[in-house]
Amino acid sequence: MYYLGIDWGQSKCGLAIADEENRIASVYKQVLAADVYQAVFDLSQREKINKIIVGFNEKLLQRKLFNLFLEEIKKNGIPIELENEDFSTQVAHRNLIDAEQKKIFQGDDIESSRVILQSWLDREGNE
Repeated sequence: MYYLGIDWGQSKCGLAIADEENRIASVYKQVLAADVYQAVFDLSQREKINKIIVGFNEKLLQRKLFNLFLEEIKKNGIPIELENEDFSTQVAHRNLIDAEQKKIFQGDDIESSRVILQSWLDREGNE
């Protein structure tokens, strides 16, 4: 069983994945926002995704596009949980700088999705 983390953006989305046994989030890939539904569907067919973790903040919850995104993702029938993504981009940038990545802003969506998913995994493991 796997968990899927999503950092939603209006133009691109980052995807991360973790298995239930190891509970360590790994970057998966970045997709265009228009392709995220197909990417989630394809991944859920290949892997046994048992929960989708979507990063959110108060501003996103007020955006119509974000809420439409959540409604579409729910159609997969996989349970969804929201994880507060405040500061995930800053943490992602720090991680990429520490890893000496040259194109920090190109990979920040993927790393942010990993940060969001790992935060959820850590919190769930401590409850």
